[in-house]
Amino acid sequence: MTEGFDASPDRGHDMREEFEQIYQQPDPRAYFRILHGLDYRLPELASPIFRSLAVAVRDVRGARPHILDVGCGFGINAALLRFPVDIDRLAHRARDLDTGELGAHSVVELDKHYFASWPQQFECTYVGFDVSHPTVAYAKASGLLDDGFSRDLEAEDLNDEERKLIAPTDLLVSTGCADYLTERSFDRLFQAFTGPRPWFGVFVQRAEPFEDLRTYFEGCGMRVEKLEGITFIQRRFHSSAEWTQVLMTLEDKEIATEGKEADGLMHAEFYLIRPDAEAEAVPMEEIISVSSGTEATFGGWRGRPWGT
Repeated sequence: MTEGFDASPDRGHDMREEFEQIYQQPDPRAYFRILHGLDYRLPELASPIFRSLAVAVRDVRGARPHILDVGCGFGINAALLRFPVDIDRLAHRARDLDTGELGAHSVVELDKHYFASWPQQFECTYVGFDVSHPTVAYAKASGLLDDGFSRDLEAEDLNDEERKLIAPTDLLVSTGCADYLTERSFDRLFQAFTGPRPWFGVFVQRAEPFEDLRTYFEGCGMRVEKLEGITFIQRRFHSSAEWTQVLMTLEDKEIATEGKEADGLMHAEFYLIRPDAEAEAVPMEEIISVSSGTEATFGGWRGRPWGT
């Protein structure tokens, strides 16, 4: 088992503390043990959309895309975008390595060689940023990120090296930063960009606040568009307390939950944020299409519980 951490996705109590501990581990074994046990699917559902955005940015701007993953964690978004792997394959690999015989250093070395053995399916420069230093360190050492840094941008400025690293960013991506980053963080990022303002593809859980960020981006001269009529499953609720809290929040916002959160699954929505001129030139519906069901690994591991 992962050193210094013992949590099970079957626990019936509030697991917020365990979630925080996941991102303090030196490798992603606990991440997959807990979140895959809760049927965490969002990074896999997001990857074809992120790839479509990267292709569109490349075509519009005529250069190899420079991507910044906001809240990159262990680099799972990078793995799914760059390599022909799915989240089930990665989770069951982590399960096979989740023994008391392997320390974190050994796992990182094994993962480095594992990812190096796959052909890259999309050429880009991929940089990650997260408040968690251990996750970024793993993602860089395993080769998932070309580079990355850890910084609490809610409270701290970027240093000169970090500004230089992200200056050429064309595309921001995120599967879950809207619940803890405010306009303060994005203002620090945007001050570092030297070219045209980057595009931003972000998935926002329906119970998370997004109004202030929308106002901020629109004030920067950017168009904020939501992919209407489509939601993306994030994961199962980890407890009845979390389920109740989310249902109450959505009720207060007058958002219907029937067939979605009321069925025990967290749902997210997708927003595309771009400079207004580029949004006018290339409509979102020409970039993004969604094929429901294609994320399933037919005949594979889908539906099998952890440990079988």
